[in-house]
Amino acid sequence: MKNRTTIQVSEDLRKELRILAAKRDISYQELLKDMIEVFKELDKEKTIISIPIKLTKNLKEQIKKTDMASVSEYITFVLRMVLSEDTKIKDETKIREKLKKLGYL
Repeated sequence: MKNRTTIQVSEDLRKELRILAAKRDISYQELLKDMIEVFKELDKEKTIISIPIKLTKNLKEQIKKTDMASVSEYITFVLRMVLSEDTKIKDETKIREKLKKLGYL
């Protein structure tokens, strides 16, 4: 058992983590590994969102076809695209309204 470190965790927290692991049908160690992965990506400028596991698995397959490093990076990219398109649609609608008022449409 080399390369092991003991971290003091309250019994209440340990119980809560075990309950969360059971709900996800994974081991306590797997839950901790998942948490570490989340915190590796997290910084002061980011937040955590939850998405279904099936979707995450599909996204992991999808990002293999890209140069993106993580599901978070991929989702951020897609959301930026969607928001950009929404802005374009709103801008186009405003332009059409102005052109209509001016009698061009």
